[in-house]
Amino acid sequence: MDDTAVGLAEKSSAEVKDSERVARLRERLERSLREAAEIEVELSRADGSIRGVPHYSVIEGRAHELGKQLSRAVQQRQMSELAAAQATTAKCPTCGTRCAVRPKKRPLQSVDGAAEIADAQGYCPGCRRSFFPAA
Repeated sequence: MDDTAVGLAEKSSAEVKDSERVARLRERLERSLREAAEIEVELSRADGSIRGVPHYSVIEGRAHELGKQLSRAVQQRQMSELAAAQATTAKCPTCGTRCAVRPKKRPLQSVDGAAEIADAQGYCPGCRRSFFPAA
């Protein structure tokens, strides 16, 4: 087998592993969503927000609230991972000095409600100011 064929075989094997991983992750997400739905139904009965036969709008409203909660959790997780992956130093936009950059939590108002996200933030001791490094 020549080098090209070996490279194609390795690439194909990696693609199969990636697609298997994606399939496993999708299955895991589906299980987690079903479990979250079951918990939400039990919780809405236990806390009394749904009693007897509710109007469908009540059921839909609770489902939307759960979706918003999930959205905020995903946003927080994604931003935390992005902030953690940032360089540990960046140039101050004012003076150009290399400064330490650290993840810092800050409030954010998303379309799905308030969330606290991590953002990479630098601090320049010379300028005595904080800054958000360019992506």
